[in-house]
Amino acid sequence: MASVGTDIARPAPHEPPPVLPGPPIPSEPVTLADSLMVEAGWSPANFGETGPNPPYLRIGGKLRVTLSDYEPCFSSFHRDRVLFRSKVSMLEHLQKYDQIMVDPAAFEECYGPGEGTEATFPFGAWLTIRKVSFEGLDLWGRRCGAVTLPLEPLTVASAIWLRNAPRPGLQG
Repeated sequence: MASVGTDIARPAPHEPPPVLPGPPIPSEPVTLADSLMVEAGWSPANFGETGPNPPYLRIGGKLRVTLSDYEPCFSSFHRDRVLFRSKVSMLEHLQKYDQIMVDPAAFEECYGPGEGTEATFPFGAWLTIRKVSFEGLDLWGRRCGAVTLPLEPLTVASAIWLRNAPRPGLQG
């Protein structure tokens, strides 16, 4: 026979609330090359190594499944035998991150010496990604306002940094 004290249900241990879908979880900065290797399954063989700041990739266009929409994409420097890994939608890939930072080496390699100055682009600042198009990436920074990053510097995949920004009030 059970006593009164043993019939009382013990409270369940405290469980954290379920995770709700929301903004991306803050992340450590990663280069564009590393993000393509992790997120898209690329290998080092997909990148070019000739130049002062490897790895490199190509910027291309990708037809969507409907064959009516053409969009910018990251393209393997060396053609991959697996078609779907050779081209990665720029929009889909960059949606996994919300901020980008550009190293001056990307501009200097694409446009020549002296182009990696604050007069040409806000280098070293984390900028929010707003839009992806063939004209470039529309970005926004707290100190610099709206800017457009041309697509050419993205080819220097070692000089482009991506992250999910820490949210105010969150500690990670």
